[in-house]
Amino acid sequence: MYGIEQGMRDRVLIDTSVWIDFFRKKDAELLERISILLKSGRAVYTGIIALELINGAKGQKELKALDDLFSTMDKVKESESTYFDAGRMGYGIAGNGFTLSVVDLLIAQITIENDLFLMTFDRHFDVVTKYSTLRLFKDCKKRN
Repeated sequence: MYGIEQGMRDRVLIDTSVWIDFFRKKDAELLERISILLKSGRAVYTGIIALELINGAKGQKELKALDDLFSTMDKVKESESTYFDAGRMGYGIAGNGFTLSVVDLLIAQITIENDLFLMTFDRHFDVVTKYSTLRLFKDCKKRN
């Protein structure tokens, strides 16, 4: 269901939407897939996703869990041109009638420039794939 087999060496940036479901621990398959990515060292994070998760934490226990999580993962970085390139991508996509948040544009750009796959439940990233080289982690669809 979650495309774990795609390129066993490919690194995966896990979006905030997926982490939220992971921490709710209601989807055993998702828990297993992310655990595999974490154990294999394929799961990575970036500052903006850490910011979103830490900002939404509901107490010290959740903050500690996030600190523990991020200490086990590689952090991917932005380049000097990341923000400019994300802005240009957004400008181009807006020219086609779609407006995305600057946070989502930044996540997409960081994913592209670090040659990662993005694991997300947010379907608006599908739009980004039509106008960029963004690669989504296959079959990552939220189940109700």
